[in-house]
Amino acid sequence: MRGINRVTLCFLAVFLTMSGYAQQFPATVAPVGAISKDSRQMPEPAANLAVSSAPGRAAEDSYRPLPYVYGGLALSRGAGYAPAAGTLGGGLNIDSSHFIVLAETSVQNAHKQDSGTGTELDIIGRTFLRAAQNWYFGAGAQCSKLSTALYNKQAWRPAFGGGKDLFRENFSMRAQVLYVLPGGDHLNAVQGPEISLWMPSPASRSHLFYRQTLGIYEFHQTSLPRNSGVNPRYLANFLEFTTMYRF
Repeated sequence: MRGINRVTLCFLAVFLTMSGYAQQFPATVAPVGAISKDSRQMPEPAANLAVSSAPGRAAEDSYRPLPYVYGGLALSRGAGYAPAAGTLGGGLNIDSSHFIVLAETSVQNAHKQDSGTGTELDIIGRTFLRAAQNWYFGAGAQCSKLSTALYNKQAWRPAFGGGKDLFRENFSMRAQVLYVLPGGDHLNAVQGPEISLWMPSPASRSHLFYRQTLGIYEFHQTSLPRNSGVNPRYLANFLEFTTMYRF
């Protein structure tokens, strides 16, 4: 199995750098569920505590789905795709004090090296419950379909994990780690961790976001009637940079 390449190390370096940078800001914003110790200030209603803890967030706990669109660049290595592809997508999300819900679809011009053609369609649905200290945990499922001039592949995969929102006076971010399981993917049994970073946090009232996602997946060669494809197993990395706009 191949080791983690330089693309993976680059992402992790950015992730750790931004986490350390955020720690330099004074924590002037109260965490979820906190009440001001200043006796001169009246405590906020409990329903408003979580949402008002995010910089720029409206003093309301809205459960209205918010639409968003995004586009960017997707890089890959080790899975037989072209090194770079464009990606476009959109979805709906709810980000309240109690839970996070996300439904998203995207398309990539993901050309396979064996055919020089390819388009991949992805559909994602996930639900998370919020916990103390701005942590959240949950699960979901995703479905992908690859269409080339020579063949088609499609599979669904469950995923589980969690993340954390980090708020400072003039800075916020969200870090999330999921583990994607093979699910119905009997051809390649793709599985592995998926690490995402948003700046600012989607819990803020911002309209413009940057999202970076790294997937480190293990898989075996495509299973065919004359080739089980179970051994050996390989490692593939996918790194996606996108700019998002929420309406």
